[in-house]
Amino acid sequence: MAQYKSARAEVDHIAALVRAALIRAGLSEDDVSQVRGRVTGNGRAFVDVGALRVGAAAKLLEALPPARVSPEKADDGPRLPAESF
Repeated sequence: MAQYKSARAEVDHIAALVRAALIRAGLSEDDVSQVRGRVTGNGRAFVDVGALRVGAAAKLLEALPPARVSPEKADDGPRLPAESF
């Protein structure tokens, strides 16, 4: 139980820091309200970010540092194999 409480305290703190950083990046409190900590039954901690509206995602993207990808390789991102239906 002590491990769970420790993980819960840590993940709640980190989730609060993530919410504060997103608000500083220009997202509204409503946009970041879904960011919260979660601890599984075996004590693993996760920060759930949830879904962002398009405008909020655009603000987040603007706040992130630019990707270090050369322009000629910008389209060489990971690809998922196509599946036939």
